[in-house]
Amino acid sequence: MSDKSKKKFKSTRSPVTATPKTIRHLNRAVVLDLIRQNQPLSRAELARLSGIHRSNISNIVDDLSKQGFLREERAKNFGRGRTPDLISLDRAAFRVVAISLLRARTTVAIGTLGGTIENSFTFVTPDSPQQFADCIQGAYRTLVQTISLMEARSSPIKQVVISTPGILNRDRNGRTTITASELPNYSDVDLADLVSKKLSLPVIIANNAGLAAMSLFSNGNGSKPPVNDFVLLLIGESGVGSGLIIQRSLYSGYDAAYAGEVGHTVVDLKGAPCSCGRSGCLQLYVCDEATWRRYKPDVPFSPAHFEEFLDAVLAGSAKAYSALRPTIEYLSVGISNIALMVNPERIVVAGSLTRIWPVLQKKVEAAFFPRHHHTRIEPTNVPIDVLYVKGAVERALQEVLARSNCLGK
Repeated sequence: MSDKSKKKFKSTRSPVTATPKTIRHLNRAVVLDLIRQNQPLSRAELARLSGIHRSNISNIVDDLSKQGFLREERAKNFGRGRTPDLISLDRAAFRVVAISLLRARTTVAIGTLGGTIENSFTFVTPDSPQQFADCIQGAYRTLVQTISLMEARSSPIKQVVISTPGILNRDRNGRTTITASELPNYSDVDLADLVSKKLSLPVIIANNAGLAAMSLFSNGNGSKPPVNDFVLLLIGESGVGSGLIIQRSLYSGYDAAYAGEVGHTVVDLKGAPCSCGRSGCLQLYVCDEATWRRYKPDVPFSPAHFEEFLDAVLAGSAKAYSALRPTIEYLSVGISNIALMVNPERIVVAGSLTRIWPVLQKKVEAAFFPRHHHTRIEPTNVPIDVLYVKGAVERALQEVLARSNCLGK
């Protein structure tokens, strides 16, 4: 290659290398994750599980303890030999606020460092974002006052996360807005800024399907995640979403805005128009409202009505099963697309339809499984609202711990 050609292909960027500070931050994150998933642990166990040198483990644990994140207690002595100190999270070190915004209702909850939801407050979602921020402020004050009455000294609130449907849009200035057909008045509004001004706390907004996947992965209670790679498929009342967990991390796309909008993948080129501006999107055929319209088109959809439909399916109603058949067919298409694009170890289905999973399972798997493909499909019985709130708590904890990690030595 000529000198001229070499100059042409010369990179203008500086090489990216790991610094000692970067390695320390990564080690702290590994230690925190291990403690959250396996607590209580001794320092020796942390060194063994992490592969980090014992002296470095001691430095990290001492630093996190000084910041108030960890506590050490002497284990019970059941025999001879030195009894080790066991490390666990100080669950009362700080608290976070999780907000689940849905079309019909909004839930505000307070969670601890251990991921436990202590208290929650639900109200009807108002028509305007300004009213929404006012309601959040009122709910927050009620929850904080309740905790203060229960404790002589309540720990500080560190972070707020809003779980929202729709697609997130991030501009160059870091402003985040949503595009959600079920919440048209909330689209193109900086909800994080509105709520932050009301609560005087840092607020971030995140897609609810991704948060739901995080809640299943982390569980917030110290239990080990079952797999490293899975996709959570959410069949909602008026939409369909998914969260992608890849190598123990939520994948949110190149700009960390969204990924996994499987509900807006086209399954019928000549289908009905969708709120996203295209036609024939998957969610138009498999969401609860779409299934209900095939069952009783003259009766308005409601969650209570849909429960009646599910009862009819379980009772063997031919009319109910006829309405369900297209849902099964299109759901199989969506699951096949996910499996072949992502190749996850497992696809977890959530939503009201899981109540009739024994009816769905064989039909879905018969239409889905290509030869030699081994992706497992299984339901979760955890209600969607709970997934959203617990996922928001998990995301808030990650945000606080990441900030602490950056401040660590």
